[in-house]
Amino acid sequence: MSSGIMQRTNVPDSGISDPVTPHPAINLVWLSPSLLSLAWFLANISAVKWLLSSFVEIPTLYKIVIGFLIVALVVRSTLNSDRPLAKPAPTGGSSTKRIAFSPNFVLRRYPLLLMLGAGICSIVLQYIIDIKQVTVLLFILGTYGLWGFFAEPIFWRKNLPVAGLLACILPFNSQFNSGLGLPARVITAQVVEQLLSMLHIGAISSYDIIILENGIAHVDVPCSGIKTLLVGTLFLLTATWLEGRKLSLKWLAVCVANFLMLVSANALRVTVLVLVAEVFKQPTYAEILHVPLGIVGLVCACFLSWLMLQNIPKFTETKNNKFDSQRDVEIFKNQPLAKPAVIATVAILAVISQLYHVESQKLAISPLTLPKQIVSESIPLNASEQKFFGNYPATKTEKKRFVSGNLRGSMLTVASTSWQTYHAPELCFVASGIPVNRIEKKQLTPAVTARWLSLKDNQLSATYWLQSPQLTTDNFMSRISSDITHKNHTWVLVSILFDSSVNPENHEVKDLTTNIHNAVKQSLKGETNENKTGI
Repeated sequence: MSSGIMQRTNVPDSGISDPVTPHPAINLVWLSPSLLSLAWFLANISAVKWLLSSFVEIPTLYKIVIGFLIVALVVRSTLNSDRPLAKPAPTGGSSTKRIAFSPNFVLRRYPLLLMLGAGICSIVLQYIIDIKQVTVLLFILGTYGLWGFFAEPIFWRKNLPVAGLLACILPFNSQFNSGLGLPARVITAQVVEQLLSMLHIGAISSYDIIILENGIAHVDVPCSGIKTLLVGTLFLLTATWLEGRKLSLKWLAVCVANFLMLVSANALRVTVLVLVAEVFKQPTYAEILHVPLGIVGLVCACFLSWLMLQNIPKFTETKNNKFDSQRDVEIFKNQPLAKPAVIATVAILAVISQLYHVESQKLAISPLTLPKQIVSESIPLNASEQKFFGNYPATKTEKKRFVSGNLRGSMLTVASTSWQTYHAPELCFVASGIPVNRIEKKQLTPAVTARWLSLKDNQLSATYWLQSPQLTTDNFMSRISSDITHKNHTWVLVSILFDSSVNPENHEVKDLTTNIHNAVKQSLKGETNENKTGI
């Protein structure tokens, strides 16, 4: 036995080492993070698709800013990794370098809360009111939370504002006219209506139009306040990042105050523009004041936010920070089932997300059948209508010419489960060269509250309303808010344009309204019956 050992020891080293078989544990190191990442991206597959499809539309300036932020983050990561730890290496050699990124999958409290919180909020908000920009924003923040399992904790916390910058820039690049832009304009119009009423100026808001007694003010895309809100938020995040301010409840209070100041400044700007253009009849001055008022409001709000930001403590690498980072790791250190539980939770979110999207595409409605006393024939949509509704394949539209007694005109019905597919009829009239002189709220029948329009110097009349199986309203905000409690219920926009000026109190108008309302109600039973059978 001893001779065998001696013989083996005396064999000269040839310099060729035997192939080393990797330990199975080495291959399994990447299994957990791979499964978690895959489940996370499946849970947010709709946000990923929307983000990729809209990335080509991002302006060049936004692409430059995005590239700068990514490069800055990489550079800071490299610089951070080159910084030595305070305590030298136990071997007595050179000091150990700080690792800003590690392939090890380590659960930490704050990244976990950010990832799971963003994922749950995304699914809940999609169920309540589906705005893709908000979904993408939450996906980016949640992805940064996922990255926190691999990044050095202090570095991850310090650069959290960068994730906020990317989350604001990527979704809100060129699509201000959809998503949040539409409800923002509607809300702005209604707020301005209330402000004008406080000044004893008669006005009524419809969609994003403010109708005064002697004029019409259109709350266009720049007046929605989304761009102002975006720039103000980017300023606050950039200042927070550059000055190294800590994200805390105090910082969140500053963020809320910044939001309220930006919204208030925009509402006051629109009010002043409406007063100057429509009340004082000085549209030229309103055009001159449009941009300066927006800049002044933005600058004032940002300056006040910066002053409040000075009261937020800066991020310093103290022993407490290092202790908190270590405590985050130790929370899950002795819990072997923590990682599988997190992966399973994200996988469940992925399944829920996929089930939701299958259900949300459902649209069931019977063809519209008018009573015999209304003689009608189908007519094609015009070019602008085809272009607009072509962006929403799930939307069902019908356009008819009708004759009912002495009444003649055309009728358009738009059925959809999404509030984003609706367009105010008065905007179509204005775009078609038919000026709107007046809009009023009228109770045409006990069941129908509608908007009544006087067009083309009172030569034409029109009316419209929104109808669902449970509610008939003239207010677009009621339609938007209904998604909170009646998700996936089909709504129908009914728009009627008469060939002449008509009195809304005419009994023929009331009969026509009743017949059309009943026909739409019968058509909506197709959705109700199908939902019942599906259950």
